[in-house]
Amino acid sequence: MGKAKFMNTENHQRQTWLLLLLAINIFASILHYTDNFLFFKNYPGLGTNPHVVYIAWLILTPFGLAGYRQYRKGNFWTAYLCLCIYSMTSIGGLAHYLFASMWSFSWKMNALIWFEALAGITLLSFTIYSSLLLKEWRQTKLLN
Repeated sequence: MGKAKFMNTENHQRQTWLLLLLAINIFASILHYTDNFLFFKNYPGLGTNPHVVYIAWLILTPFGLAGYRQYRKGNFWTAYLCLCIYSMTSIGGLAHYLFASMWSFSWKMNALIWFEALAGITLLSFTIYSSLLLKEWRQTKLLN
C-alpha cells in the first residue's frame, strides 16, 4: 500500500506539472494568436484571411487538452502524440522568421513568438522526459 501511495503522489505531481505547462502554453498561444489576428497585416506570410488564425487556434488547442486528459487516464502513447502535436504547433510559431527577418517584427511580436515557442519547448521537453526517461508508458494506468 505504501508503494502505491508513493506512486500516486509522484503521478499527481507530474500531472500538476503537465497542467501548469499546458496552461502556460495555452496562455502564450492566446496572446500570440490574438496579436496575429488583430495585427494580421503586420505579420508577413500569414496569407490573406485573418480568420484562419483563430480557426487554427480552435483546431489545434484541443490537441493539448486531449493530451492532458489522456495522460491523466494513463493512455500515454495517445497523450504523447497529442502533446507533441500541440507543442510543435507552438514551436512552429518560429516559422514567422521564414517569411521575414526577426528585425522586421516589433518587439511585442518577437516577444509573443518567443514566449509561445519557449512554452512549446518546455511542453515537448516534459513529453520527452515522460516517454523516454521515466518510461511512464510501461505503467498500465496512472493511479488517481
